[in-house]
Amino acid sequence: MKPRRRRWRALGRLQARLLLTVAGGAVAFALLAAAAAYALGAQRSQADARRTLDDLATAVEKTVQIGTFSSDTVLLGEVAGGLVGHPLLLRAVIRDAAGRVLVDTGTAARPPADWSLLRPVLSPFDARERIGMLELLPDADEQRRSARAEARTLALPLVAQTLLVALLVYAVAARLVSAPIVHTAGALRRMQPGTGERLPTPPLHQHDEIGELIAGANALLQANQLTLQRERALRAEIEAMEAQYREIFDSTSAGIFVLTPSGRLLNSNPTALRVVGMPLREMRDLRETDFLREVFAWPERVEAMIREALRTGHTVSGDLELRRRDQGLQWVHCLISVQGHDAAEGGRPGAQRLIEAVMYDVTERIRTEHHVRYQAEHDMLTGLRNRVGFEARVERMLAAPQHPALCLLYIDLDGFKRVNDELGHAAGDEVLRACALRMKHAVRRGTDSVARLGGDEFAVVLQHAGGHEEVVARMAAHLLAALCEPIKLVDGRTAQVGASIGIATAPRHGATLQALAEAADAAMYEVKRTGKNSFATAWRAPPA
Repeated sequence: MKPRRRRWRALGRLQARLLLTVAGGAVAFALLAAAAAYALGAQRSQADARRTLDDLATAVEKTVQIGTFSSDTVLLGEVAGGLVGHPLLLRAVIRDAAGRVLVDTGTAARPPADWSLLRPVLSPFDARERIGMLELLPDADEQRRSARAEARTLALPLVAQTLLVALLVYAVAARLVSAPIVHTAGALRRMQPGTGERLPTPPLHQHDEIGELIAGANALLQANQLTLQRERALRAEIEAMEAQYREIFDSTSAGIFVLTPSGRLLNSNPTALRVVGMPLREMRDLRETDFLREVFAWPERVEAMIREALRTGHTVSGDLELRRRDQGLQWVHCLISVQGHDAAEGGRPGAQRLIEAVMYDVTERIRTEHHVRYQAEHDMLTGLRNRVGFEARVERMLAAPQHPALCLLYIDLDGFKRVNDELGHAAGDEVLRACALRMKHAVRRGTDSVARLGGDEFAVVLQHAGGHEEVVARMAAHLLAALCEPIKLVDGRTAQVGASIGIATAPRHGATLQALAEAADAAMYEVKRTGKNSFATAWRAPPA
């Protein structure tokens, strides 16, 4: 019922507008036609009145000539009275040649028309002589009645014809135009988008504008159906791809998280939660806090990588340590890239640039690398740095732009060969470990380093000690005293060694490791040559 009522209401509105338009045009045309008919009727009535008055004047012309020539007012009065008896004539006035009124018959109770008929009165004996003037004044009321009658006679058929034509135009237009359009609109409204339904073309409109309109609408429906089919297929493909990518995103072995340029977390996958070692609830809470400082042990490195990625637009990678609350060491290899471009680079204006980070757990690799590096740079017997590790550390110190003043001590154990020969190599190893431990306890933790260069040769590097000879002397004396103390072995026996220490400082004795090593080694051998169990500072200056 509702669609039918809507259809009838739509049909009524369309036809009502058509009816009002046609009726308004018909009324306007009828009014114009009536006005034109009235004007035409007035003109015809006036022309008929003129002919009538002219015929009356012609009928009494001879009598008026005789009466005017003889100045017979009685005769002229009878003639004028007979003329005034005509319904159209209101007054009749006869004047002589001098303009004096001979006869004026009629009534002044009603106004005359705005025109009159003037006929010259000629002599009955000489047609060229004018002896007076006859004036006939018509009745204005009678003329108007005649004009209205004439106008009605002309206007009524014209108005009737106009209304009949308007009604016919309305009926034809409603049947041939509005009804098909409303029917087509209703059928189009009921159709489901993307279906194979099409609008039927009425038989009477196969080859006219209505048929062309319906054909165009069907073509549009066809195009819409094809577009919707392609869109549905594309949407299904996109949904399948999104599901696939979501599965990859959720199940990949790499942790993925998305950040704002300021480092605030936007999204992450489950692997990132496992790698970071944090439950989902806590990870969500990090979206409102500083994610980098909560997750990474050195957030400054991550911030520097983000700035580099934003600056260059390239992927930046590096190994980063995590701040794990449930484990000790946790390392990831992180790749940071920028998603989105600025408007100047062809991106959408106002689009936010996002930071995408992909991380892999490389804890085992880092541990292996650390172990390999430790083995390569440390002495397995004493746990001290070996020659390679020690030289690398000293080289880094010397290569620093503003390196602190360094002091290098070369130490050779005195009497160690006797321990090996008398007590055995196992005892010798115990002595080396004990001496290494005593030297580690004697130096400053965090700034100084102890190394075993090989055999019974050791080295110590002191930072912030160059130029302070008394400080270096106290440290050398402390080391010497610690090394000369007796060593109790695990089997109950006691061993004792001494030490010869050579000292070189930078830049006094050299600015390179080789120069410092040669100076300290020379000082150490000078101590051995002069009695052992002592220390000495190198005497020679570095070569120019």
